[in-house]
Amino acid sequence: MKFTIQKNEISDVLSRIQGIVGRKTSLAITENVLIKAVGDEIILSATDLETGFEGSYPAIIDAPGVVAVNARKFHDIVKMFPTDYINIEELDNRWIEISSENVEYHLVGMDPEDFPDIPKVEDIDFFKMKSESFKRMIEKSIVISVAGDEKREHMIGVNLERLSEDKDQVIRMVSTDIKRLSMVDYLCDDQSNFKKGDNIIVPKKGLSEVNKFLETEGDVDLGVKANHFIVKKDNETIIINLLEGDFPQYQDLLNIDDSFDVEFDRNLLLMMLKRMSIITSDEYRGVIFQLENNELMIRATNPNVGESKEKISVSFDREKVEAAFNPRYYIEALNYIESEKVLLNIKDGESPCIVRSGDDAGYLNIIMPMKI
Repeated sequence: MKFTIQKNEISDVLSRIQGIVGRKTSLAITENVLIKAVGDEIILSATDLETGFEGSYPAIIDAPGVVAVNARKFHDIVKMFPTDYINIEELDNRWIEISSENVEYHLVGMDPEDFPDIPKVEDIDFFKMKSESFKRMIEKSIVISVAGDEKREHMIGVNLERLSEDKDQVIRMVSTDIKRLSMVDYLCDDQSNFKKGDNIIVPKKGLSEVNKFLETEGDVDLGVKANHFIVKKDNETIIINLLEGDFPQYQDLLNIDDSFDVEFDRNLLLMMLKRMSIITSDEYRGVIFQLENNELMIRATNPNVGESKEKISVSFDREKVEAAFNPRYYIEALNYIESEKVLLNIKDGESPCIVRSGDDAGYLNIIMPMKI
């Protein structure tokens, strides 16, 4: 194998696949990137056995072939390479030479035959989304993360649904860690090729890798085939193995009684919660919300650090409500709400609080109270 390629054709993609090749698996070769030279392009492949990536990039091919080389080292060399064009050639005993006129590296490769197969998924009915919208949906969903040893599929995955509601065609993503739930909707247009389908559970770590490849412009194609979720963008494809299991029935939580809504200035509430969280710690995570007489008072007590309290005026003329919540959950939710006004639907000290935008029904968070 021998080819020449422009540095900027592969530098970014090598950076983006580091999350895939850097994940520990039972096979050492998954730390490698597979490089196949054919026709007038090279094909780069990477996998962690759960998420697979494949992309094609233009190159000048002098001799076709395939090699497997350590992805991190290869990326480091390409990133720091002093010239715009890079020559890559397979030598004896699977060594790979990376060179230009004045620079030369030799890396030890591995047997490409040992590289795991990335599923070839064909005849897919893709549906289309705005790339930026899908990126935002992923970011709002994977912010709810769980401990590394958690194995329950509804905790480590995001529930993705294709729904027909009235005349609307909706892509919905729901994420939960039991203590809270995030739901984000995307309204499809007539050009999306939308088709109603069964819900699937997509691993959060796979979506996190997808997010690195999504741009803020253009469209992206999404598809489901067998037990795979496929994301296709121009010359790049990511295939994620789906999780098996049942996602919790959350629909009843969406029946919102707006008589319990309390309106806040988003930025005012966000900064207030950030100040209160200074006193919290891993051992003392909760703060007390007290709503009474058109006022919200939040107080935090931590015997190892100190205490604080702060209050703001709100429109609240019901009976007193007092509840404990983790302020970090509110901060993360508010960070993704773009409107100036935010609604907290808070019924009493034992019911979950629903946080949503004052003018965007497509995104909400449900936060469970803590024991006082």
